[in-house]
Amino acid sequence: MKDDNQSDQSTSAGDTTRRSYVRLLGSLGIGGALAGVAGTTASGAATAQTGMAANGISVSDSGTMIDATVAHLDFDNSLSATEAGDDIVRIDADTNPNIVDVREDLGIEPEQDDLLAAIEDHYSSFKPTERNHRYEVPPGTWYVETDNIHLEAHEYFELVGCPFATLKVTDQDVDRLMTVGTLDASLPHAQRTIMCDLQVDIRGDYDAGIARWYTYKYGHMENVSMRGRRDKYNSAYGGDRHTILVDGVRSFTTNIIRGCNLNNGDTKYDRSTHVGHAIPFSSDTYNHGTNYWEGCQVSDYIDNGIYVSGDDGQNIVTGCHVQNCAGAGIRIGPNDHVRNCQITMTDHPGYPWSGLWLENGGGQLVSQVLVNNQIRKNTEIIRLTQDGPARLTDVHINDGGTDGRAIRVDDNDAAPTIFEGCTITDRSEPTISDYAVYVQSSNVTFSNCDFHIASQSPMDRHGVFVTNGDDAIDRLSLDSCTIDTDGASLRFDESGESHNVTCSRFGGLVMSDSDTTLSRVLWVGNRHGGDTRFRGQRRQWEGDFNFGFDV
Repeated sequence: MKDDNQSDQSTSAGDTTRRSYVRLLGSLGIGGALAGVAGTTASGAATAQTGMAANGISVSDSGTMIDATVAHLDFDNSLSATEAGDDIVRIDADTNPNIVDVREDLGIEPEQDDLLAAIEDHYSSFKPTERNHRYEVPPGTWYVETDNIHLEAHEYFELVGCPFATLKVTDQDVDRLMTVGTLDASLPHAQRTIMCDLQVDIRGDYDAGIARWYTYKYGHMENVSMRGRRDKYNSAYGGDRHTILVDGVRSFTTNIIRGCNLNNGDTKYDRSTHVGHAIPFSSDTYNHGTNYWEGCQVSDYIDNGIYVSGDDGQNIVTGCHVQNCAGAGIRIGPNDHVRNCQITMTDHPGYPWSGLWLENGGGQLVSQVLVNNQIRKNTEIIRLTQDGPARLTDVHINDGGTDGRAIRVDDNDAAPTIFEGCTITDRSEPTISDYAVYVQSSNVTFSNCDFHIASQSPMDRHGVFVTNGDDAIDRLSLDSCTIDTDGASLRFDESGESHNVTCSRFGGLVMSDSDTTLSRVLWVGNRHGGDTRFRGQRRQWEGDFNFGFDV
């Protein structure tokens, strides 16, 4: 095996390949630059600045000259022009990585040698501040036999298929392919990390997670997928709980996880809970940065789909599709965003599930989310248990399943939760009479929402149920909403005050239970297609200007 070490430098002049030239540039070390400034004439020939030999480019500190016999240099985006004049182009190489072809430079062969062990050996041969490499993996299948290589500190690390490659796990002791960085935020650290265009193959009697990343400045994972089903609970060879975990260890860290697919799921074991099975995409308590999850897909996992609720950083989940995951399809925490995503449930995962779960802290924003459900709901499709404000806009639920709820709100009473422009199209087949929406906390607003609920079985399917079985629920607002059901549209089972019900249309029964007391309620401009039965007390109501009934 041949190492691409810093001492492997050539000082000969003459014909030079792009690879050897890029290696020479690497000899400058991290943060180095080309001190020489090359001029380009109108004819395209390269000439040196004043003080350099004509028709040559000199690289300072390396003693290397590429002379006039070289007709062409193909930099291929490895160098960038940062300053230009009429006759001068300045070349900057301070962040360009050293290119390492794992076959040519490390001497390993596909389907023979241990790829990640060779990369780890090469990586470890440099000081952290001199680790500035792009490891290119040619097409083919490359074996992984070493468990969890550690890439703790580097200026730049990239592992990329060129144009695409498969990493096949061939040892049952491999629980995880790699760990990047450390939880310690002090330097040296994993500054910039990239992994692209790779498939991890765990077919056969193998199971492994892909990576746990703890990045310092920047992380980028794109077009990484898994072939084969996870088998986390296998007693002989079950791997890491996390498949892809990404944490930024500083508040200024940015990570992008784009176009990654984990669609083969995990193996279900007969346990009382889904907890402990493999998790596909996640960040955890150590994430303090910003993670962008873009265009990722996940199917058939048992312990959540995109699980990012437990950190104080920010996760932005956009354009993702989650299908048939237990726990929660998308589970977010403080200040997280979900937008333009789809959640699909067509096969029951065997454990309770939610489509979207907001928890911990506040500041969550959800927009343009489509949920399509065709199975039994153990609990609810959208669950809100967060501790602060949240806003959901243009969330659309198509429900053709059986029992369970579409939405349950049980959050902090003091902070507002707002649904705006949301819809429920419920054509489910319940086996028991139940409500689609449970409001179990105060300060909840539905604005311009449209709930069309029609049971497809002999059992009733109702609309909005205001109840928590204990304390009063105050400040429910329904404005410009339509709740059309074949049962009750709205029911108050708890006492409360300061509700605003305005300009809304109710197709079914509107009622309160006999032991409720509703005080200082604004009930104005509503239209009722069904009966009204306020059995409890009503005190100091405001308005009473309604169409079609008397209160």
